[in-house]
Order: sequence, then structure tokens, then C-alpha cells
Amino acid sequence: MTSSESPAAGTRAWDAELTAAFDILLGGKPAEDPTAEYGVYYADDSLDEFLFPSAWATPAALAEPEPRQLPFPGADEYPLSPGVWRFDLSRSLFRFDDHLLDETGPWGEAGSKGPRPFGDDFVADIRAAATAGADQVLVRGAELGPLLARHGIDLTHESSKKLNNWLTVLFRVSTDGTLADAMRAATFTERGPEHLVPFDDEGYVDTAERRWEAALAAITRPELRDHLRMLCLDEDDARAAGAHYCSADRWPFTTDILASLGARLVVGWEYGESQAGTAVVKLPDTPHAR
Repeated sequence: MTSSESPAAGTRAWDAELTAAFDILLGGKPAEDPTAEYGVYYADDSLDEFLFPSAWATPAALAEPEPRQLPFPGADEYPLSPGVWRFDLSRSLFRFDDHLLDETGPWGEAGSKGPRPFGDDFVADIRAAATAGADQVLVRGAELGPLLARHGIDLTHESSKKLNNWLTVLFRVSTDGTLADAMRAATFTERGPEHLVPFDDEGYVDTAERRWEAALAAITRPELRDHLRMLCLDEDDARAAGAHYCSADRWPFTTDILASLGARLVVGWEYGESQAGTAVVKLPDTPHAR
């Protein structure tokens, strides 16, 4: 922003730049449904492995729609990190493994995991609260929180550690429901131009995918172009830096469970060796699935 440019004018210019950039990423100006709600979800295998105990996983916090940041490792050092997002835990989806609920496989008296840390009454309540239509047992934080309190289950206690990888989370990033805000969050541009990430061309990453190098060349602000190049690396380079852009035809890591709820994939990104993913989705009209 120049000295003669007002803050409002600078904001409008930035918004216009993002709109044009998102049109490029989405393959042309999207046919956005003004009556629809759009959302962003994040799943991460490495987080699930060490998720519990977590100080934020209290019944009150899970049921509370107020957005909050979570203490994800590396957020201070790496700006393309889920640690910069604010999450709506009440609309995040918690997935219970069938073996855990049924006390089969490694669970149960004779299994390597031993007895599950809750009884049949909790299982019955979880199944009753599960999101309709899903092919897995998914419960929103808004329903899970009260059930944890009712049954005295403490996910902040050391005893919850045995649930890791058996109770996993599809985190809902907090946005205003528009496609534009969902894209801002998913591309880490919601904090403004001062938080853009330079392209890592001093390391082993030389270029974005060829098709994206050509497409993103139309972006006039070099800093924004380089930031988005880091989100359009090929799958090999994205194993250690940035992200790999997924088309609307391929769901990123485990986010395909949203399809069973009626959500439509708009765009997604994968990180690492396909161990984490972000999905921008058009949400179904069913209120419980939102």
C-alpha cells in the first residue's frame, strides 16, 4: 500500500487480488451457490497418533462454537501450519473406530489394548449421536462434549492416551461459510499480505508443478504468486515442504468421509507423504451435517 492509498483501498485491492488468484486455482470463476455454505476441514495422521491427552479436549471446549487456536507443533516456525488456524471444535468430526466400540480386534479382555475405557452405555449414546448417512461412526464435538461429561470420560487425562489412532478427528476450520473465506483459510492468506510465505527456491524445491507455474504467472503480486506456488508443488517436493494441489476429483487424506455426509469437494491439498490434507467443501443442506 502506498502512502497515498487509504487502508480501505488497500484492503479492497488485496481482496481483488485474492479473488483473481482463487479463480485461477479453481480453474476459472467458480459457479458459487450464494445460498450454500462452504467449509474447510483438516485431517492429519501424525496428529491422531499423539492426539490425547489434550488440554483442549474438555467437554465444554468441544461443545463451544467459539473459534480457538490449538497448540499444534511447529506453528511458530512454519507459517503453512494448522497452528495458525482457528478451529470450530463443535463442528469438528470425531471418528470412533468400530473395533474400539465393539471391543474386537486388539480391544477387549484378551486383546493387546485391553478393555476400552468406557462402557456399553457410552457406546449406545455415541451410536445414537452419530451423524446420519456416514459409513463410519462420526460424532460432532457439539454432541460428543456433553456425552463425555455425562459418562465421566476425560480426554485430558493420561489414561486417554490409549485412544490415539482409534479416536481420530476431522478438524473444522472456522470460516464465515462463504467460498471466498474458505479459500482464504485453506491457502493461508486470511491474515493478509504481510504473512505470505516466500518460495523455498534456496532449498531443493526448484519450481511448482509445471501447469501451476504457467497458470500462477498471471498473478501480478510476486509475493502472492510465490506463496501460492508453495501450495502447488508436485507430490515429491510436497513431502517435506508446502503442499500438493489436489483437483476436485480426488479427496485429500481421509477427508473422503465427508462425501458420505453429502459434502461436495471443491478443492483440496495434501501434505507430506499424503499423511495430512485440507478439503474445501460445499456442505449439504442437512443441518446436522453442517
